[in-house]
Amino acid sequence: MLDQDPAMIEEMHQSEEARFAAPLTLYDDLFVVAYEAHETLKDTRSMSIEKPTLLLYSRSSCPFCRKVNNYLKSIDKSIPTKDIGKDPAAAKELVKIGGKQQVPCLVINGKPLYESSDIIAWLKENPNKY
Repeated sequence: MLDQDPAMIEEMHQSEEARFAAPLTLYDDLFVVAYEAHETLKDTRSMSIEKPTLLLYSRSSCPFCRKVNNYLKSIDKSIPTKDIGKDPAAAKELVKIGGKQQVPCLVINGKPLYESSDIIAWLKENPNKY
């Protein structure tokens, strides 16, 4: 590989269809590059926008739940919601999932996230996932 043009090596390194690589050693302006087999960039892009399963447990009388719902309304988005005040089965589900009946609780792929500020922060950080 030392007899190849450095520009050609760099072009192969940056090619979208090339595998990820990392320069290991520098010899008189030549990079010796080792290639590891990884997913292609195209595969990585499709994985990064995969949408999780979301479910918001709330209660209509809860001011913190209204805070989360108001944020969702302000950005014109919605998430499937269960009101534990109106649905006793939903309250039991919530306890089974997170061990407590605290709302709001955003369940992301089966894992609970509590606290309205934390839920809103997650929603802001993941706008394409719901």
